[in-house]
Amino acid sequence: MSRTATGIVESKEWNQVEYAPVEGASGLAAATGHDRYTGDIEGEARWHGLMHGFPDGTGTFVSLQRMECTIGESSGSFVLEMTGTFDGAGSRADWLVVPGSGTADFATISGKGGYTATDATTASYSLTYTV
Repeated sequence: MSRTATGIVESKEWNQVEYAPVEGASGLAAATGHDRYTGDIEGEARWHGLMHGFPDGTGTFVSLQRMECTIGESSGSFVLEMTGTFDGAGSRADWLVVPGSGTADFATISGKGGYTATDATTASYSLTYTV
């Protein structure tokens, strides 16, 4: 049976380095970060991503994020694969649980969801999952 977890994710750390800048054109960057999840999911996440940004401040990203958390009575870790977009006003992402990435109570987890952020530090998330 599928369940849906919702709550807030807060960015605790963000490090970004451009590795293929082009003056007046789009550029590439790598980023790493640390997020804190509250709500139905309680825990921490570390991620590493790649971004493609345009001069107008919009862009796209892909990343992998290891969740170390509890959801209800279940605890363990799993990996999310994310794809998303950003503009000057916020960002949004879709994510999938990477099959076979779960540990402990999440050994068989599957699911998908995403987040919507209207500022640089907090977002509302949703994850529909089965364990």
